[in-house]
Amino acid sequence: MDQDADVLPAHADVVDRMQHEWARLRPDLNFTSLGVIHRLLRASRLILEASDAFLADYGLTRGELDVLSALRRSDEPLSPTTLAQTLLAPRSAITMRLNALQARGLLSRTANPADGRSSLLALTGTGAALVDEVIPAQLALEDALLAEAPPWAVEGLADPLRALTCVWEQGRGHQAGSSKDRRT
Repeated sequence: MDQDADVLPAHADVVDRMQHEWARLRPDLNFTSLGVIHRLLRASRLILEASDAFLADYGLTRGELDVLSALRRSDEPLSPTTLAQTLLAPRSAITMRLNALQARGLLSRTANPADGRSSLLALTGTGAALVDEVIPAQLALEDALLAEAPPWAVEGLADPLRALTCVWEQGRGHQAGSSKDRRT
């Protein structure tokens, strides 16, 4: 977006307005990153909102489906720590989801033989059946969300997003390692 423009384009979105307002207040700063990051955040929130509304019919949230899906894809039981790392979710959020899903009989916990302080998680038959029912419907919802956008906006989007997440996930690993090193 041209930060020096006095008027917004006809197709402006909320983020265009944010950039325009900031550029007016702080013309000394470049707000290009705000345009990318805030659009990613807004897209994520809108997807989560639609997904949670859809999954409510199944008694699930997107976060719970993510837990169940990770367990369904795994060939072996997972630890809560592994789940938290895989899903990029705080351990407290994972614990809440696990407690709710276990109370509903969708997953089981067993003691981790390699670490007595930890547990291993696996889907129950009911949990696996629910995931197998929900995933096709969730994919149809996601297809419908993408179908609302013009094809040119969706085509080729996966590769640039993959590049961003790969770089940021690698950086996150280095940050996690460096903070771990500082504790020891």
